[in-house]
Amino acid sequence: MLPALQKTCIAIGTDCKTKKDILKQISELAGKSKLLETVPSREILEKLVEREEVSSTGLENGIAIPHCSISGLSGFTVGLLIVPQGTAFESLDGKPSNLIFFIVGPPDQRSRHIQIISSIAKLTKDRALISKLINCNTVDTVFNLLQQDIRVSEINPESDQFCQFIIHIQNEDFFADAMEIVGAESGGAISVLETNTAGHYLHKLPLFSTFWTTSEPNFSRVVLAVINKKLMNNTLRRLSLLGGDSKSGMMVTVQDILYCDGSIDF
Repeated sequence: MLPALQKTCIAIGTDCKTKKDILKQISELAGKSKLLETVPSREILEKLVEREEVSSTGLENGIAIPHCSISGLSGFTVGLLIVPQGTAFESLDGKPSNLIFFIVGPPDQRSRHIQIISSIAKLTKDRALISKLINCNTVDTVFNLLQQDIRVSEINPESDQFCQFIIHIQNEDFFADAMEIVGAESGGAISVLETNTAGHYLHKLPLFSTFWTTSEPNFSRVVLAVINKKLMNNTLRRLSLLGGDSKSGMMVTVQDILYCDGSIDF
C-alpha cells in the first residue's frame, strides 16, 4: 500500500490542454490534503514548475510523476490525476500521459521521497494495472486498487533482520531498472561503486597480456543495498526478470547481515 496517498487528492478526467494547466490543477488538488491546507496552491505550482524545468517527470507507458519539496511540511502528500484520453507531458517515450501521480513532501526526507517515486515508477512495468486505473470510473475504485498494488517499504532496525544485495552490473541497460527496484525497498541504504572489469587489469599483467590486448573501458558498477529479509524474494524475482534468459551482464548475490547499525541517505 501507499500510506501517503490521499483519497481527496485523486481526480478522474480534466479539461486542461497544456502541461502548465495540468500542473495548476494538480497544485489545487494537492491543496485538499490536510498537510497542505495552509500552503497556497500558487506556491505548490511554482515548486512543481521549477522541478519540471530541471527535467520532465513524464515517464513511459502513460505515467508521469511531477513532484516537489516544500519546507515546513511534516509528511508527504501523494495524489493522482487520471486522464483517460491522455495529455502531452514531455514523456520519455513521447507518448501521452494518462496517470499523473504527484508527490509533495518536506526537503529533509529525501530518502522517503525517492522511495515513493521508485514505488510508483514500477507501475510502468505493470500494463494490466495501468489499464485498470485508466478505466476506473470512481475515486474509491482507484484508491482501493492502489492500496493493494503499491507498497513503500519501511525499515524497522529494532525488529527486522536484513540482508545485503550485491549486484554486479556490466550491461548499462540494466542499471536504471536495478536501481529503481532496490531503491523502492532499501530505505536509502544503497551505495554504488564505479568499478572496472577484471579484463581492465588483466591486460596489464604479463601473464595475460596476450589474451587482453586492449584496455577499452567497459561499463561496470556494483550496487550494494541493505534490504529487509521479508522483501528479499520479491526483490530477487524482479531483478531476475531484468536479465531475461541469457543472465548475461548482471550478477546478483545476497548475504546475511549479522550486525546493522546506523543509516545512510540517498
